[in-house]
Amino acid sequence: MAEANNKSTKSSQHKLLISSSQQNASIVSTIKKFLLNLHIEQQSTIENFIIIWLDPSINIHSDEYNSFKNHFQKLVHLILPFNDSNQCIDFISDIKTEKIFLIISGLLGRKLVSIINNLCQIDSIYVYCDNKVRHEKWADQEKKIKGVFQNIEPIYDAIRRDIRQCEDDLISFNILSSTFNTNKNLNQSDQLFIYIQLFKEILIELDYKSNTKIDFINFCYSKYQNNKYQLDIIKEFQNDYNQPSSIWWCTRECFIYSILNKAFRIQDMNMLIKMSFFIRDIHLEIIRLHSKLNQKNPLIVYRGQGVSEEEFNKILDNQNGFLSFNNFLLTTTNKDLSKFYARSARDNHQLIGVLFQMEIDRTKSLFTSLDKISYYAESENEIVFAINTIFRIHTIDQIENGLWQIQLKLTNNENEQLKYLKILLQKEIENKNQPERLNILMTKLQMFHESTPIEKTQSTKMKFEPSVEENIYHEQTMKADQSTANDKIEQTVKENVCHEQPQETSQSVANDQTEPEHSPVVIDVIVEQSVNSLQSTPDV
Repeated sequence: MAEANNKSTKSSQHKLLISSSQQNASIVSTIKKFLLNLHIEQQSTIENFIIIWLDPSINIHSDEYNSFKNHFQKLVHLILPFNDSNQCIDFISDIKTEKIFLIISGLLGRKLVSIINNLCQIDSIYVYCDNKVRHEKWADQEKKIKGVFQNIEPIYDAIRRDIRQCEDDLISFNILSSTFNTNKNLNQSDQLFIYIQLFKEILIELDYKSNTKIDFINFCYSKYQNNKYQLDIIKEFQNDYNQPSSIWWCTRECFIYSILNKAFRIQDMNMLIKMSFFIRDIHLEIIRLHSKLNQKNPLIVYRGQGVSEEEFNKILDNQNGFLSFNNFLLTTTNKDLSKFYARSARDNHQLIGVLFQMEIDRTKSLFTSLDKISYYAESENEIVFAINTIFRIHTIDQIENGLWQIQLKLTNNENEQLKYLKILLQKEIENKNQPERLNILMTKLQMFHESTPIEKTQSTKMKFEPSVEENIYHEQTMKADQSTANDKIEQTVKENVCHEQPQETSQSVANDQTEPEHSPVVIDVIVEQSVNSLQSTPDV
């Protein structure tokens, strides 16, 4: 009898061990898939923003989380949940070009605030908790924390507001120095201005192929998988693009607005070429509508936004120089509204509030009013400019603590310096067809992006390169699409999971210095650390 009981006990223990082993294997598999998805989604995101929800009690399979994700994807496509604060901070630290809106639990927020406040990738923080009074005491002292919330809907409204402000603040610009002259000894900053201006000129002249729009729409379908809200809008765009207009679509806060803003901000030339049909259509519509405007009276418009200290210093160093915004510039005749946006940007300790005041000669610029053509009815005071508009930096005055007014004057083709600029632009592309011109510019701009930071004193002789042999429209000569690269990463991880060796973890540690961040091998190391941490008390 005792022997039978002993066998029964051993059998039960064996079953428990098997069950525990299966459970750990399931956990490992889940964590690997999660980290892999993070790597793929981070690499493939085509928007400026990511929303992260950090809370030890998040259940990604719950109705609450799925409802949250579906709702917030109306604002930002990439929504990432984290249970582990270390993994979350590691992920945020790896972000290069996106801004983070972080939702965090009260206890974790209080514990981590000194760390997360110093992460420049984080734009805003929202504390989500049950005890609002308790956490407001410490949260009110932190600039990046936009509030303490007990319900999710007010967080949605706050993030929507803050995204609009951040989107405006991320509009970048390029500067041509006031010392620019005809001796061709241009510093890197001046050369970059010329090449970007030339690239924008080509974009609005580009004869795109008949299937360009279809290719872009298919691309968007692939990037917005599992986002029903945006997929419905993409379908609407596919069916009704010309109704009512390209400007109407450009002002609508949806997928195309988000993609275009990021592409212009980071100068993603491949993406801008994908969207060339849309950029050209907007430009042609501005020309058509501008011809119907009253051309007699001068006009003053405003734009309020935040700029980094580095960008602001460039403006200070180049008074009387030239400035061009890297987007279709949106302005307003409402000075008070623009000043409000500039003051709001000033509240971000990383930015300086700037009120741009622009004097416009209606006969020497391309712009149009958004009245009755914008997606939003309240746009009657707004003016949009063509992407190749150039201003001269006139006066710079501090009007409040941390708030500056910069007066810009619209230039025209009679300006001697800009005349020479156009001569340089023409020499760069003369006797070249469109693919060759684009290849030349993409090669030059890529060199700037990969080079060391620009120094004011650096000066080089402008060189005109021979045409590039590869045609950008030949698919076989282009770089593989990011999705293809991601498929290869995913396949590699699957192979690692299926052929895991006993010494895999130690080998991963040995290779840690040479593997790219979040590569399949490094993922295995993170998984091991995560499984070990399961034995500890949750950090809350």
